[in-house]
Amino acid sequence: MKTKPIIAIALLISAVLLTARVVPENTADQFKEGKYIHVDNIVIQFKKTDATVNIDYHLSPFAQAYISLFGSKNLEPKIKDIFSEFKEVKIQKIGRSSASLQILNISKKEGVNYLCDPYELGVQSDVVTFVYPPKGKTRSYENLKVTPPVVYYYD
Repeated sequence: MKTKPIIAIALLISAVLLTARVVPENTADQFKEGKYIHVDNIVIQFKKTDATVNIDYHLSPFAQAYISLFGSKNLEPKIKDIFSEFKEVKIQKIGRSSASLQILNISKKEGVNYLCDPYELGVQSDVVTFVYPPKGKTRSYENLKVTPPVVYYYD
């Protein structure tokens, strides 16, 4: 049995535990709601009844070590939990600090407009930005847990 990988893993775990003890107390508050993930920014860009969503987040030190060892694919359940109220969520890409996904049928067409009902997010995001078609006008909200109702027009 090779001892180098075991020693490397032991050192990594020790470093993570030491970092967790040294990190200031206010960081613990950041991760309170999301447990191990803090959502910094969500950008929702509408296209007809669907939307493309980009999320920027940072992880607790322990979660960072876990993802380093086992890969960012393990974040998929948490990302899906954040958007659990949405019916059709397809994750396009997950990384250590960001993710891209597609939400299908987020809106419904009413005449010439599209209506998007309010949805509760699984965590509170520092900033949520909506990008409205057709010209890409944006509107941002801070410390949002429930999205506001949205009406937009799409050519």
